[in-house]
Amino acid sequence: MTLAAFQRALCDLIASPRLCLALRTAPEAILASYELSERERKRLREAVWQRGMSVNCTLYRSNRITPIYTLLNYTCLSLGAQFEPLIYQYWEARQYQDGQFHSEVDRFGAFLRQRIASGAISSPYSGELLEFELAMNALEFGSRKAVLRELACLPPPQPDTPCRLHPLARVVRFVHDPTALLRAAALGDIPPDVPAKDAFVVLSVLDGDLKVMRLPEGAHCLFDGLMTPPSGHLTPRLAPALANAGLLVLL
Repeated sequence: MTLAAFQRALCDLIASPRLCLALRTAPEAILASYELSERERKRLREAVWQRGMSVNCTLYRSNRITPIYTLLNYTCLSLGAQFEPLIYQYWEARQYQDGQFHSEVDRFGAFLRQRIASGAISSPYSGELLEFELAMNALEFGSRKAVLRELACLPPPQPDTPCRLHPLARVVRFVHDPTALLRAAALGDIPPDVPAKDAFVVLSVLDGDLKVMRLPEGAHCLFDGLMTPPSGHLTPRLAPALANAGLLVLL
């Protein structure tokens, strides 16, 4: 019997409406995995019938869904009717660690990647929209000034100098026309017939504002199958669009 066990059980109940309902009908089975005194068991059984527990559950879900729906809005939209069961599955995992928006988004992103890889998500657009929004969030939450200070001493690359993608940039691969898909997502209505189109989009925040650039088709071979090109595969001559945008830096 420990205070930690009681606190863990209480947190699990607040995080899971399903667990609260199960405790009402089968308290012994639900609490069996916690080392609790009879008094603590009684307190937890009483708690799930109180309005306060319902309010706590609602606040908990609201606090966690806000960053997800705000920062992964296009992805959530693409999930359609699957969003609700998926978010409940995610909450059931009880991986809540802190109230930071970016960490909550990263954890939900990892959860969705697993579901997409397993074929559990029916939308053909969710994968590319997820990677686009995760890349955007990574750049916007990253330490921009520290990166720029670190790179300030590097000379500009020569035409055939082996380079890497600027750390304040990300490349995302789309398998549907990114212009049409992102426009539809911004309008809040993704049609079922967005044209298929293999394309690479570069996001960057060099000057503080997010910029999105679509790479010309001739540059696809540099990134085909890769989100981070291997060392030496990028040079200003081979990737002039990236070089002209200031998105190549020395290795």
